[in-house]
Amino acid sequence: MPPPWPGDRYEVLCQRLAPFSGTRDQYHFAQYAMESARALEDAGLATRVAVIRLADDTVIYDPVGGVELPQDQW
Repeated sequence: MPPPWPGDRYEVLCQRLAPFSGTRDQYHFAQYAMESARALEDAGLATRVAVIRLADDTVIYDPVGGVELPQDQW
């Protein structure tokens, strides 16, 4: 049987300073991925945060890289 929940479509990449490892979390909805990314930044837990649309590997949010697509392009 297939899983009852939809597949993940967005990934939040979080890079941290050593000795802490980075993380990769996946979300089905872009809004939740963006909220997670901004919360990580606001908490000061990351040196770099990016949100990637998995369907086409498009970076939709990466403040260090100067990328922040408008919401209608997520």
